[in-house]
Amino acid sequence: MKIASISELKDGLSAHLELVRSGELVVVTDRKSPVATLERIAPGTLSSETASLVAEGIAAPRKNLLDVQAFLTMPPGRYRDGLAAAIIDDRQEENR
Repeated sequence: MKIASISELKDGLSAHLELVRSGELVVVTDRKSPVATLERIAPGTLSSETASLVAEGIAAPRKNLLDVQAFLTMPPGRYRDGLAAAIIDDRQEENR
């Protein structure tokens, strides 16, 4: 693991990205406080659409796989009438 301040990262971005490409984790700090990590994205992990969203900063790659069993055992939401009813109810609560 490599720790780099924002200024070190800006000054040596290419070198730090080479470390990340080789599999090393880079922790970015701001005033000695960790604020981000840079880690390698395995080739073929992302679809081309997702990869372009990640490149544009719109999305981030997933951190964990979905636990399907836990998801299926979750209790149902409080709105059985659908999303539109939930939005209308939320707006009515805001106006009270």
